[in-house]
Amino acid sequence: MHLYQNKKSMAMGFLIGVLILTAGFLLISFIIPQFIGRAEGKTAEAICRGSVALREKSYTEIRPVGVNLGSVASPLLCKTIDKFVPENKDATKEDVEREIADLTASCWKEFGEGSIQDVFKQGDQISKKCFVCYTVSLRTTSKFNGEIKAAELRQFLFNNANKVVEKSDDCKVNGGFCINTENVNDCSAKISADPSYLLINKKDSLCRKEGKNSCCYTDYECWNREGVCGGDNPDQNLYAQYNAWECPQGTKCFVKKEDYYSYGNYIQSFGGPGNLMILTDLKPGETYAISFGSPTGKCGWCTYAGIGTGVATVAIALIAGVPTGGVGTVGVLTVSALFGAGYVAGKGGSEFAVENIGNLFERDINTIYITTLNQIQEGNIPNGNRCTIVKDIRSN
Repeated sequence: MHLYQNKKSMAMGFLIGVLILTAGFLLISFIIPQFIGRAEGKTAEAICRGSVALREKSYTEIRPVGVNLGSVASPLLCKTIDKFVPENKDATKEDVEREIADLTASCWKEFGEGSIQDVFKQGDQISKKCFVCYTVSLRTTSKFNGEIKAAELRQFLFNNANKVVEKSDDCKVNGGFCINTENVNDCSAKISADPSYLLINKKDSLCRKEGKNSCCYTDYECWNREGVCGGDNPDQNLYAQYNAWECPQGTKCFVKKEDYYSYGNYIQSFGGPGNLMILTDLKPGETYAISFGSPTGKCGWCTYAGIGTGVATVAIALIAGVPTGGVGTVGVLTVSALFGAGYVAGKGGSEFAVENIGNLFERDINTIYITTLNQIQEGNIPNGNRCTIVKDIRSN
């Protein structure tokens, strides 16, 4: 009898604990969105990224005596952000490609950079496991009024740096290098800048702790982190442009390719494995979507292509005539290679009318999609869109 009472008390205690935990999550779900529902831009991105990390840590399955009764977790506070691209009315085609690349990388970053195997757990309101990070309304400029082919965008994503392995001693806020002398001329061995830009902090405390005398630096982060500033790329085979680090006006920052993750590499391998799918060409006057999808539990086309989980990831540009191979070891598949030539049919020169496009939204790995808005809003999809659009966190 005593044992029975203990078991009964344990079960009751567990139930009370679950009720308290659930009530807490419901309270968070109701109150927090009221304060941040209208957050914009970088603030909304940071809120989403934080909520994804918190959800992963708080997710709990309710399993008393081995029976799964469901799960509780903190809510995802992510909203779809509408963007007009490009921002600059004088932007070039390359500028447009870079803005889209930055949004693509930001979407990947918001949802854990591939380090979380399944962001959208069972029972989450985003039931289709795919979320639209950005809608992109593409505009013309004085220097851009043409079309960006899917293959061109893919090439840009794998040829341009997104994240760089920093090489500096950080003896200044924006980098810098420690040397064993107090002579500014010796800074040239560390920083490849014109001597007129070189500065030195003699008896720098951080460098002293490292057993060295001085900190060499410039006013520009690119040089301070072993980059190169110039008007043109010093060597296309060895360097890639990197806009996150500042250079003197009229010049650009270039970093060694061996030290960086391209936008494509960042999505495919930085935090965890990922896929990148570009399902459309891009042209001004149309609206596109950049979306994140976590595994759906099956991926028939992955098996067909031979790239299941644990095997090489793949970047797909859905356009006829894209050659196999590509940058580094990344494979590039065409629609016809996956499903037959009948799957590719141009629609207005920018959207791929793929009869069974839904197959491409089946995945066993985290995936970033670049599509037209129409491609995720097909009217014949059961229970709504392929990817969820949330305009206000309070309605999520």
